Amino acid sequence: MYELNDSLLLAQCARIKKMIEEVAKNPENKEKHYAKYHHWQLSPPIQLAEIEKFEKKNNIELPIEYVYYLTQVGGGGVCPGTGFSDFTSEGMYYSNYKYYDGLNRVSKQLSRVMSEKEWEQEFGEHECQEDGTINLCGMDLTYDAYLIVTGPLRGRVVYLDYDGESAPMWPKGAHDFLTWCENFYAEWLAGYDICPLWNFMWQQPGNVDELICAFNNQKDKKYRQEVLYSFRKFSSLSEKASAFLESISYPEFQDTVVEILGYFK
Repeated sequence: MYELNDSLLLAQCARIKKMIEEVAKNPENKEKHYAKYHHWQLSPPIQLAEIEKFEKKNNIELPIEYVYYLTQVGGGGVCPGTGFSDFTSEGMYYSNYKYYDGLNRVSKQLSRVMSEKEWEQEFGEHECQEDGTINLCGMDLTYDAYLIVTGPLRGRVVYLDYDGESAPMWPKGAHDFLTWCENFYAEWLAGYDICPLWNFMWQQPGNVDELICAFNNQKDKKYRQEVLYSFRKFSSLSEKASAFLESISYPEFQDTVVEILGYFK
């Protein structure tokens, strides 16, 4: 039996719910971001008994952040993508299948975060829905968002290409389901350019200071380059952002910096 008394997770759920309400009440958002699928509406929260019945049936334990969302925010509806399917103890609709029976198996492909090159060398393709994942929603192009419920990366959200030909994509700045959700609404309400949803999938969340910090703290070249391109989500380039970009002396990023500065001119 769960004891949902974690004050930090309860506060995070409250923030997310308030953000959703703020987005929903703005008439300018009525037709934006897959609104026709979910109309910015949440389904009612889920009772713990329903969740426990689902877990027993599938022989798994859901990531705790997802349990908090289902019980404190909503059981379906509005989400960062096309809309969460309504959660039921009997199961949910998964990808192109009516129901998926591999929830308690561990996906080798989703046991660690790999670069595209590493993934192509080791795998080259993946299943439409990898073992140990719950299909959350459609995102953009050919990608769906999944929640990993088994294995070393349990609790992480991952984007999988439903053609199975592209490497898994991992949201930046979010190592759990609730933070992934909160990042989306925070970016949306800040007025950042995250649409089409392909942008949100790879962009670094946060303000100028947070982007600068992310660039300085990362070693992977592609990751750092995507952090730089994330500056284009702002409506204009602040003096601090301009000064930071102009101060970058790494030769491998010079073309990217020139492109970004040119974008704002």
